[in-house]
Amino acid sequence: MKKIIRLSQLALLFAAILFTSCEYEPLDSAINLDDNLNPSVGSGVFKADFKGSTWTATQTQAIVSGNYIEISGIKANGEGFAFLIEGANVGTFPANVNLLFFTPASTDYGYLSINENDLNENTGSITITSIDTQNKTISGTFNFKGYWSNDLDTSVLPIQFTNGAFKDIPYITQEETADTFFAKVGGVEFNEVDILTMEISSGASEFISIGTQDADFNDMTVSVKSNLTPGTYTITGSLANDVVQAFYNDDKAVSGSVTISSISATRVKGTFKFDTNGTTPFTITEGAFDVEY
Repeated sequence: MKKIIRLSQLALLFAAILFTSCEYEPLDSAINLDDNLNPSVGSGVFKADFKGSTWTATQTQAIVSGNYIEISGIKANGEGFAFLIEGANVGTFPANVNLLFFTPASTDYGYLSINENDLNENTGSITITSIDTQNKTISGTFNFKGYWSNDLDTSVLPIQFTNGAFKDIPYITQEETADTFFAKVGGVEFNEVDILTMEISSGASEFISIGTQDADFNDMTVSVKSNLTPGTYTITGSLANDVVQAFYNDDKAVSGSVTISSISATRVKGTFKFDTNGTTPFTITEGAFDVEY
């Protein structure tokens, strides 16, 4: 694993992408732009300039949830942009403390709006100019300098994405995703306002990671290896060996279990419980999830 870098309040989103910690680690692979989204062909306009030409998406979609906005624009060949922005409202947001990502076609890597060697670098911004709650569309502009997510390959130079714009992108709310998550922390219900589920890779392993966050930015993540079958799996706290893992805020689970009741190529359902042993130990009970990935 590479060095750990803390990034603002985006623990939920990065925890969902990177199952090994609620802290950010440089992305080892590209984001699956279809995760949690059902793009509509030809809906809205999404474009940006880079490498001397204008790139235009053929499919777009967005989710506006309690704490975050997710936006994607993709082409049929699989390349595209994915944005995860802290703040479900109109305004301008810095690129280096949010997630702006471009994935080229046929690659496991992409261009990220964060320079891991200089987290303070102003790499650009994204502006949400309007959220039309009547027609349920979102519009805005963006520009950012993208750094190759595989930091072991220093031959790939950054790309400047300019004149980025998205207009009348249809969005759904978190409630409309049909994903559900429940848990209690010390006997008190964890009232999540965001759920983000992704398939992520770490070496030869592939995990389905379910990240959630409440209104106070407490986050909880449960991850299961994607090749598991229904059954109960034990959490020991070994990130190298456990096929199921969990975190609450910055603390990993050191004991507990995850029971998978059903799993398909697109959806997973199960229950969980776990304990952490950080400075303040937490006991998580009555956990349950039913999500698309």
